[in-house]
Amino acid sequence: MTEVESRVFDAVKQHPMASQQQLADTLGMSRESIAGHIMRLTRQGLILGKGYIVPSQNGVVIVGGSNLDIHGKSSHALRTKDSNPGDVIQSPGGVGRNIAENLARLGENASLISIVGVDASGDWMIEQTQLSGVNTQNILRHPDYPTSTYLAVNDDQGQLVAAIADMRIIDALDASLLHTKTPLLHSAQLLLIDANLTSSAIEWFSHQPFQAFWAADAVSASKAPRLKPILSKLDLLKVNQDEARALLDSSENDPQTLAQTLLDKGVSAVLLSLGSQGVMYHDATQSLSISCYPTIPISDTGAGDALLAGFIHARNKDLPLQEQLKFSLACAGMTLECQHANHPNLTDQEIQTWMKTR
Repeated sequence: MTEVESRVFDAVKQHPMASQQQLADTLGMSRESIAGHIMRLTRQGLILGKGYIVPSQNGVVIVGGSNLDIHGKSSHALRTKDSNPGDVIQSPGGVGRNIAENLARLGENASLISIVGVDASGDWMIEQTQLSGVNTQNILRHPDYPTSTYLAVNDDQGQLVAAIADMRIIDALDASLLHTKTPLLHSAQLLLIDANLTSSAIEWFSHQPFQAFWAADAVSASKAPRLKPILSKLDLLKVNQDEARALLDSSENDPQTLAQTLLDKGVSAVLLSLGSQGVMYHDATQSLSISCYPTIPISDTGAGDALLAGFIHARNKDLPLQEQLKFSLACAGMTLECQHANHPNLTDQEIQTWMKTR
C-alpha cells in the first residue's frame, strides 16, 4: 500500500458512507484520483464493495497445516525394529492448527486458514478445532487429497523417536487459493504463518502488503529454509537451534550468535527454543534466556506450538519480557505433560495455578 493509498484507506475507514467527492475534498485530491485509489484498494481486498465496507479487525490469523495426529508412546524403553507395548491415541494436530487452538483457549480471537480433505477426517478436524474456539470458516476443502496425517512414535520418556507426515494436501494451498482470503489477511492484527506452506506460497506472502505484526514458525529443519523470502518482513520468528542452523546454512552452535545472525538477515525478533534448556528471546535491544520448568513429560509433540502461542498471548497482554517467557514456557510445560498436542485446559488461570506448583 502506497502512502497515498494509506491516506485514502484511513479516510474511508473514518467516513465509510462519504461520497468520492467528499473524500476528495477532505484529502485535497481530485474525485478521479480518489476513484482510482478506491478501485485499487477494492482489488486488493482492503475495501469490500458498496458503502466502502472494510474488513473487521481480527486478532490473530494463522495460515498453516492441519493434521490428523496419531501418537504412539512406548510403555517401556523403546526397542527399534520390534513391536512395543504402549498407548496409541488420535487427536487433531498440525503446527498452524495447534497454535490457533492454543491461542483460542487462551482467549485470543484466532482465525485459521488451512486445507483439509473432503473426508471424515476433515469433518472431524474442523469440528474439533471449532469446539476449541477457533474461527474455522476459512478452512478450505480439497476433493482430490486426503486430510493430512501425522504419525509419531515417542519413547517411554515422551521424546519423539520418529514420525511420518503425509501432508500432500498442503501443496494445494497455493497463491490462487490464498488470494481468496486476502480480506481476512488484510484484517489481521497479527499474521502468523508456518513453514508447512510450500515455498511458492511463502513467496506469494513475501509480495503482499499486509499491515500486521508478522510472525512465523519454522516447523522443522527440513522446512525452515522455505522462510528465507520473508525474513525481512518478520517481526517475530520462532525456531529451535536445528531450524536456525538450517535456515542460515550454518554449523554454528552458540544460540546467541544464531539469533543475532537471524537479526542480521532482517528478522526483528527471535524466539529461540533451547529444548530442555529453556528459551531465548533476542532482538536489537535486548536478549534474555529462561530455563524450563521441571516437568514429567508424556509427549513433546505440540510443546513448541504451545510455546509460541503462549508468547504471543503474553505479548498481547503487555507483560514484561521475563514474564512473557515464563508464561510461554509454562504453556509448553503443561503441554509436555499432556498426551495430546494441545492441552485441553490451557487457560490463563490454569497456567498460573500450574506455575505455582513448580
